[in-house]
Amino acid sequence: MSDFIGIFPHALSKAFCHHCIDKFSSSTEVKQGQTGHGVDLSKKNSLDLMLNQQEDWRHELQTIHQAVLEGLIRYVRQWPFVLVGALALQVQSSDGPRQISAADIQSMNDAELANLIKVVFRLGNTNLQHYRRQKGGYFYYHSEFYPHPNDPAQDSLHRVLLWMFYLNDVTEGGETEFYHQQKAVQPEQGTLVIAPAFFTHTHRGNKPESNDKYILTSWLMYRQAQELYGQNG
Repeated sequence: MSDFIGIFPHALSKAFCHHCIDKFSSSTEVKQGQTGHGVDLSKKNSLDLMLNQQEDWRHELQTIHQAVLEGLIRYVRQWPFVLVGALALQVQSSDGPRQISAADIQSMNDAELANLIKVVFRLGNTNLQHYRRQKGGYFYYHSEFYPHPNDPAQDSLHRVLLWMFYLNDVTEGGETEFYHQQKAVQPEQGTLVIAPAFFTHTHRGNKPESNDKYILTSWLMYRQAQELYGQNG
């Protein structure tokens, strides 16, 4: 049975990954990483930079978002119900509106599929995280879908998929370990990982032993109901 974990090597270039690490290392805006409930070093020990809050990261975010979209196109082709399973999406045909099926996804070209993904989903804020050798990690098994204690918009309840890029190789430790799948993904520079945000894909980030670990991470989220259905409430 499929584990619904998409692993896409070479999604970002080595040069771009090095650029992001160097730029992060010179930033004065880096902060102690937090979980959904704030700083808790027993659960997560990292140094983080929220890129969406940094005007000088705007061009890098464009590159990151494009790479995510390309990965999502591949993911949706493999698991189309992530797009058409929950919402009754329609296209206009000569006979009137027609519901899009999972089979239709395979016949769409990349541009058509990208447009459909953008209609249904949005990306969360992108976080660049630094986990220090033999010290950092996201030690706590967790999933990404939960009621947030401080966010009135409850964006965490709109999360569908998690995604992350490894910005460098880690040869020992530092794996992203999925509990139920009994699968540990070793960080390789430029690789994109996409997986469901729910309890089925509970995971943790193991302590890097050989060297520091740098990642980019965020979520694919449903758009707000008003955007999807064109109405309030």
